[in-house]
Amino acid sequence: MIKKVALLLLLIIAMPIINSEIYGHTFTTDESVLFLTLVDKLKTHAKLTEQFVLGNNHESAIQHSNLLKQIYTKEINDEIEEKNERIANEISSFINIFSSLSSNNMTQSQINNTIQDFEAVLDESISVRISEDVLNNSTIQALRIATLVNDIDINYADSFSTQPYNMSTMGMDQHDEQSMNMSTMDMDQHRQNSSANQSKDIQNYTAYQTAQELLVPVSQLFEEIRSEKEISNQDKVTQLKEGIDNLTTIIEMKKPYNEVAKVIHGIIQPTLQELYNLKIDIE
Repeated sequence: MIKKVALLLLLIIAMPIINSEIYGHTFTTDESVLFLTLVDKLKTHAKLTEQFVLGNNHESAIQHSNLLKQIYTKEINDEIEEKNERIANEISSFINIFSSLSSNNMTQSQINNTIQDFEAVLDESISVRISEDVLNNSTIQALRIATLVNDIDINYADSFSTQPYNMSTMGMDQHDEQSMNMSTMDMDQHRQNSSANQSKDIQNYTAYQTAQELLVPVSQLFEEIRSEKEISNQDKVTQLKEGIDNLTTIIEMKKPYNEVAKVIHGIIQPTLQELYNLKIDIE
């Protein structure tokens, strides 16, 4: 039990957290969701490493390969090793390879195959770590989306060298109209407080690239779980789809962080909460 608690804390530490405050919508979650989003982030940085190696952007490739090493800690490797030693060893080997990926000594096909093989072993780690009934649970997948959206929020704020929208001041219930109004007021206040300090241009391209690439698993996961709710709540499903599409457009256009915060906290996270009855965990 102590070991499981320690692992949970380590997984949480591996996710982007700023200071000791709670940023974004922090929903009640579990180890399965944390592990799934960990895999999503590993795949994200692997794909970005591949993209920049092939584009001869060595600085960006190194940044994302370094993030792979930071995310995949020894403690996480040890936990996977308990389930399957071969898988743990292969993941570690691939992550070490990413540091030396180069279009100078590898063909594009070889680099592509390396990424595909890495993703395959990560998928194996999911199969030995998480049961099928958990993977097929739409609420788990909705929590996975919500967690990734929070990562997008934090990375996009970081790309402009600003603080993400802070939900820790809100003991909110999205079904309560007064709380919704307070949410809007708090966001407006955050916008006013941050606008003077927020840069108009991207300052951290590694964070920006991460936020943009994380939209890929968010969109894919939404397409996988949307059908369950389309019959009973078509309007909310459409609203969520439009929110994700809008978020993608805003990030592609490099619009100010406040525009992203408005979509995430005003549309995507509240709609996810309502559709899948997610519980906000605010301490």
